[in-house]
Amino acid sequence: MDFRDRTIILGVTGGIAIHKSLDLASQLVKQGTSVHVVMTENATRLVQPLQFQVISRNPVLLNPFDTGADWKPPHIDLADRADLLAIVPATANIIGKLANGIADDALSTVAVSVHCPILLAPAMNGHMYQNPFVQRNLSMLKTHGVHFIEPASGDLACGYEGVGRLNTVETILEGVGNILTSTPSLETQDLQGVRVLVTAGATREYIDPVRFITNPSSGKMGYAIAEAAAQRGAEVQLVSGTATVSAPIGIKTQHVETTLEMYDALLETFNKTDVVIMAGAPADYRPREFTPHKIKKTADTLTLPLERNPDIAQTLGERKTHQTVVCFAAETNDLLENAKQKLIRKNCDLIVANDILAEGAGFQSNTNIVTLLDRDGTCEQLPRSSKRDVADAILTKVVSIRNGTK
Repeated sequence: MDFRDRTIILGVTGGIAIHKSLDLASQLVKQGTSVHVVMTENATRLVQPLQFQVISRNPVLLNPFDTGADWKPPHIDLADRADLLAIVPATANIIGKLANGIADDALSTVAVSVHCPILLAPAMNGHMYQNPFVQRNLSMLKTHGVHFIEPASGDLACGYEGVGRLNTVETILEGVGNILTSTPSLETQDLQGVRVLVTAGATREYIDPVRFITNPSSGKMGYAIAEAAAQRGAEVQLVSGTATVSAPIGIKTQHVETTLEMYDALLETFNKTDVVIMAGAPADYRPREFTPHKIKKTADTLTLPLERNPDIAQTLGERKTHQTVVCFAAETNDLLENAKQKLIRKNCDLIVANDILAEGAGFQSNTNIVTLLDRDGTCEQLPRSSKRDVADAILTKVVSIRNGTK
C-alpha cells in the first residue's frame, strides 16, 4: 500500500496493547504517510510521547490548550488536514466518549472536530467488550458511520481468554488502506444538490391496541444510507418506521408507523425527488379489521384475516419519470433469481439483494452482505462490510447510473 500525501491522526489510548500502536505508526511512516499522534493521559503512563514523536517525526498532541505556531488551535488544525482518524487501541473509555459526544481531553476533542472517516480498533478485557453499555456505544458509533477493526479472540493480558485482543497491525493497515482507497471521502460531493429520499425501519400493523404485525428491521441500513448521502452533498429526506437505534442527527426525518403512512409520505414528495432508496421494511399485509379493544384470550385458536398493503416500491417504479429508484430484496433462498424478478416487476434501476440467513447479513446486524444488480444485468457482490460501507457502495452505484457510467 502507498499512503503518500495522506495525513493520518493516530489516536493512542491507555490500553495494554499500546505497543502495537508504535509498530503501526512506524509502518505508516514507512509508507509515506504524514502521521500525527494524539495521546491520552493514561497512554503516556505506558509509553513516553517521545517514542511516538521520534517515529512519526511530528510533535505529539497531549493537551488541547497547547498553542501552535499560528492562531489556529492544534486540534482544529489537525482535524482540518486529516484524511483519517485512527484510534489504536480504542478503550471502552474513548468509545464511550465518542458515542456521547464528550470532548474533555486532546483526543476526544480532536475526534469531535474531524470531518474525515474515523477508524477504531477496540482492545479490552472480554467482559468489558461484551458489556451491554459498551456494545450500545459501539452500535451507536457504527450507525453513525464509524469504521471498526473488530478485536481478535485469544489470550488477554488480564489472564482471561476471549474476544478483546487488539487485532494485528497487518489487519489494521489493511483497514486503513480500504478506507483511504475504497470508501469515498466524506469531502466527496458527488451528490451535491441531488434530492435523495430514503426509507428505513419497520412498519407496524395493529391488530388491537396492544398487538401488531411487524418485522425485525432495525433501521440501521437506511440510517447509514441517509447519513452517507448527506455527507456526499445530497439534500436528504428520511421516512422512518420503527427503529432500534437513534435517527441520524441533522437530517430531515418523518416518522411513520404503518405501511399506509409510509406510502402516503413517499407519494407526497416523490415528484420532487431525484433518488429514492427504499431500505425500509414495510409490512406486506395488515389486519382486515382493527379491533378497538384488546382481544381477550378465549378460544384455542384465533383466525386473523389479512389484506395486502400497497406495494410502495412497485408504485414508485411505475410512476417514476426522472427518478432513480433503488429497491431492496431481503431473501432466504434463490437470492439472485428472486432479486432479478423483483427488479423487473417493480421497475427499479438498482436492487440491493441480501440473504438474511447469512451470518453477518440479517436483521439487527451491524454488517451486511449484499449483491447489487442493475437493469443492464451488471451484478456486483460485496464482501461482508459495515452498513456504512455498504451505504457508500450503493450511493457510488447510484451516481454511476445517474451519470451513465455504470
